[in-house]
Amino acid sequence: MKVRVSFVWMALIVLMVTLGCAKDKNSPRETGLRDETYNATEAEAKERLNQLMREKISSEQQHEDSGSILVIYRRPYYFREYAVYPDGPDGFQVEFRENDSRTNPLFAEVKVNKIRYSTQMYRKHNQAASDTNFLRDTGEEVLYFEWHNGRWQQTGTVFNAQTTEEMVDGAWVSHHQKTVRVNPDAERPGWIGRFWERIRGEK
Repeated sequence: MKVRVSFVWMALIVLMVTLGCAKDKNSPRETGLRDETYNATEAEAKERLNQLMREKISSEQQHEDSGSILVIYRRPYYFREYAVYPDGPDGFQVEFRENDSRTNPLFAEVKVNKIRYSTQMYRKHNQAASDTNFLRDTGEEVLYFEWHNGRWQQTGTVFNAQTTEEMVDGAWVSHHQKTVRVNPDAERPGWIGRFWERIRGEK
């Protein structure tokens, strides 16, 4: 009996070791960005940030067909938003600042002109998904980065809207009234209301 138990345990150990080796062999490497830029020079690090910004702007450029805009969730609200960068993928300015640190030797501030289209914010997903009334904010976006352990990391973003417009009779006009970003009907319900919303499956 003891021999049989010992054999079973040995078989299990061999199986675990075999699976572990297979996992290590087939597991992907860590993010290529860090591997590719870990030993980058200062000039290469700066060029890398320029490349990342061009990719970011290109990926965020979306057309104005509001029917294709996905709903964004930022706790506790749902809303729809997309952006247009009028100056294209290369239309940004970068200011680098050196830092006396081996792990964070560089900081960067990126400024780019941006047009942001966004709806009001709601507490329910279906209300945000059905909203097609966008406000248009035109201004400047400032992004903050740090070069940390061989890769760029975004540490903050500020969007400074210079003008806000609304669509009236098919044309964009200045929005003179106080901008209400949160829908008035999106007041937070009491705990009883939240309880029944979960029962009904409402988001």
